[in-house]
Amino acid sequence: MTVMQTTVTRPKPGRRHDAIALALEASKLLERHGATDNRLLAAQIAGEATGSNVFTTEFDNGEAWGEFNDSLYADAELDALMGRVERDDSPVVLETMSMGSVIDLGRSGPDERGALVEAYISRVHPGRFNAALELGASVFDFVERLGATNCRLIQLNSAGSLTECLVASWELDSMKSIGRLGDAFGTEADGQRVVETLTATDGPIVPVMSGIYTEIPL
Repeated sequence: MTVMQTTVTRPKPGRRHDAIALALEASKLLERHGATDNRLLAAQIAGEATGSNVFTTEFDNGEAWGEFNDSLYADAELDALMGRVERDDSPVVLETMSMGSVIDLGRSGPDERGALVEAYISRVHPGRFNAALELGASVFDFVERLGATNCRLIQLNSAGSLTECLVASWELDSMKSIGRLGDAFGTEADGQRVVETLTATDGPIVPVMSGIYTEIPL
């Protein structure tokens, strides 16, 4: 089961380029400890999260994640880097850190990554977890038909108030594609059924937040 570690930071005013440089430095340090799948995403349109940066690192399973962190926390260079993050002259403010486990829905689809990530966080009603998974699979079938790729459903862990929430995400190459997908939720029958399920009083989930994120190459 793929495990994802996520760190959210917010660049200080006028320090966006310095924040990206810091993320690149962190990525190179993590790679030396075996973290080869690092991404930096900028929250472009995401409500109160707009303007924040999301740094993700992925692992094949929980044991690989744990082994990575054991070796990382013994690294003096990481300690020095975190010290710089906490200083008054740091280019960023650390907001949150969390873990997530990718849920296998027993389906396949295109796994190419896009320039933009659309993500929806929801909370599952008690006793409706399986229904939430079925909804996620149907949503992914629908958005893939309209060009989305790398659809994933992730359950958050060690995420504070968001613990056990689900994150549904997919990727596209342009804002035009995201806009076209949004239109389809209102005009196509399958999309309308998804919206009806989300807004129904007996729906399996309640939306928490959503956003559109742009990948920043590292």
